[in-house]
Amino acid sequence: MTQNAATNGFTNPFFERWMDFWANSIEQSQEQTAALMEAMKGVPDLETLRRRWLDSLSGNLDTFLRSPAFLEAMRRNFEVMTEMKSHGEEAAQEVARQTGVPRMPDVSGLFERLRLAQEVILERLAAIERRLEAIEALVKRSPAKRNSG
Repeated sequence: MTQNAATNGFTNPFFERWMDFWANSIEQSQEQTAALMEAMKGVPDLETLRRRWLDSLSGNLDTFLRSPAFLEAMRRNFEVMTEMKSHGEEAAQEVARQTGVPRMPDVSGLFERLRLAQEVILERLAAIERRLEAIEALVKRSPAKRNSG
């Protein structure tokens, strides 16, 4: 029976081992904390420590982001995303075709054609108005010829 088990009144072997485990863990934690505090005495100040940590972190991240493995993974990711986008667009077009539902490119194409047709109609109307004005001007200048005919 260990010292911890005897002082706490435990006689069960399970509790003896459990108490010994936690007692050893606390002792080791105290030793590690003391070693860490001893090592921290050489650190000038927290701002310097923070700067060193951030410099180290940025260097590690820079190295990782420039690594061939990461760049290859990003390239593959972009390829897959592009392929998924195109497959999704093809599927949407096929569903729209099968169901007869117009899609935005179809509607925008229709609006463009309507706008062009409107411009042609307006140009023709303007030409007709010019011809009509010319005829009216001609009629106003020669009323005698009209009555004599």
